Amino acid sequence: MGAFDKLNQITPKETPKQKIVPVKERKRDAESSYTLWLDKDLLKALKIKAVEDGVNVKTLVEEAVRSYLT
Repeated sequence: MGAFDKLNQITPKETPKQKIVPVKERKRDAESSYTLWLDKDLLKALKIKAVEDGVNVKTLVEEAVRSYLT
């Protein structure tokens, strides 16, 4: 009797159950990632400005791009 024959003789004790969960919309579904290389001094100034304004760099960049596009 081979190994596969022994496996065929084993009966599962219980059928595995899967829980169906609806897909939730994630907060970042409307966003996309983008890598950007900036001058070191410019990035440093951007970070300082973000700290002074109490926001993150992403927010400052988004505001600057929106302002530029309008």
